[in-house]
This record gives sequence, structure tokens and C-alpha cells, in this order.
Amino acid sequence: MSLLPRVRLLLARRPWLYWLFVAVCAGLAWLGVAGAQARVAHQRDQWGATRRIWVAEADLAAGTPVHAVGRDYPVAMLPGSAVTSLPANAVAARPVAAGEVLVAADLAGESTLPAHWLVFAVPGDGAPRLLPGEHVEVFGSGQRWCEGIVAGTTDSHVEVGVDPGCATSMSAQLAVAAVTLARLP
Repeated sequence: MSLLPRVRLLLARRPWLYWLFVAVCAGLAWLGVAGAQARVAHQRDQWGATRRIWVAEADLAAGTPVHAVGRDYPVAMLPGSAVTSLPANAVAARPVAAGEVLVAADLAGESTLPAHWLVFAVPGDGAPRLLPGEHVEVFGSGQRWCEGIVAGTTDSHVEVGVDPGCATSMSAQLAVAAVTLARLP
């Protein structure tokens, strides 16, 4: 008599052996899952303190409203300028990838420009479609003058922030209506 028929006969006469085998298998599976959960909890405890920060839900283009979700990350993993409170109508200052931790430079607003930069209103005709926070090259009289950052736009002009070292040249070129803006990639 082969082994399989003997086992079937043994289990038919003693069904408690079958149920004992099922209970042992279930117990081993439960121990494996509980052990994995305990290891994950232990690793999480070793991370240290966590902080709720904001992460982009989808890809964002510069000038679009920010759609983000709050997540908890270990403090040791976070950049120093990670956004911990998202303004109600936040706008992206630059392109942001989905899942990227938002930092202060990602949000447009008053803090987009360095504090010492000056803002000039440049006529918008002939300028590419620009959004707040985009970086531009400023040209005047056929030559490159400096880099700037778009601070805002209206139907008639583009507000461009420039370094104070470029301000004199920028105002002279604006006086003769010779300023051209080019979007940086």
C-alpha cells in the first residue's frame, strides 16, 4: 500500500489529526504576519520624531494651484525648508513632480524673490506667456543683461524681479523700450 492511501485512511479514522494540521498551519501564518508587523513597528520607532509635511499629489506646472497631501516623515529625512503648513491658495513657483516633498522655493508668493531684488514692470507684448516664479533672461538693445524672476503678470505687462546690480541697466533699457524677455528652460 502506498503512502497517500495510508494517510487518507488515517485521517478518515482520526479527523482531529486533520484539524490539528490546519490549526498548526494557521498558527504559523499568524506568527509570520505578527512578526513582520512587530519588525516594522520597531523600525518606525528607531526613526525618531516625525513631522507632518506636504507632498505634491500630482505633477504641477509653474503657476498652477498646488494640490498636496500631508504625510508624516522622520525629521532626519526632511529638507530644512520643507513646507509644514500649506497656504489656502498656494501656487507652484516652479514645476514639481508628483510625490515630491514641497519646499518653500516651490511656492510662489512674496518670498519667491530674494529680499534685496527690485521689481520692474516690463511691457507684455512680445514676451512669451510667463507665470509667476518662472526664471527669465533679460535682453536689451540686442544683448543679454541679466537673469530675473517673474513676480507677477497682467494683461499689459510682466513684473520681473532682478538683482540690484542689473537694475540700472534694466531701467535704462526700459526707458528706450528695448527690453525683451526669454523664458529659461
